[in-house]
Amino acid sequence: MFKEFKHHIAWTDAMAYESGYAGIIGYQRKFGGTPAHILWVLGPHFKEEADAERSAQKMLEQIAEISCFERVIYADGIML
Repeated sequence: MFKEFKHHIAWTDAMAYESGYAGIIGYQRKFGGTPAHILWVLGPHFKEEADAERSAQKMLEQIAEISCFERVIYADGIML
């Protein structure tokens, strides 16, 4: 899944983690060639890679904006 914001593009993926998988959200500025940032979707260890990515997709759907200062803002106003 990809999601476009004013200053950033974000995507979901999954990766092997311990004995299962973890969902991840990557995001990067649209312009300027800056490095990508990764958010881990921590939760139960998923046995299936597809389940881990689905958890990341649900989390990405809840992100309302990624500010020009790299702050991740969720729909409920919580900011990372």
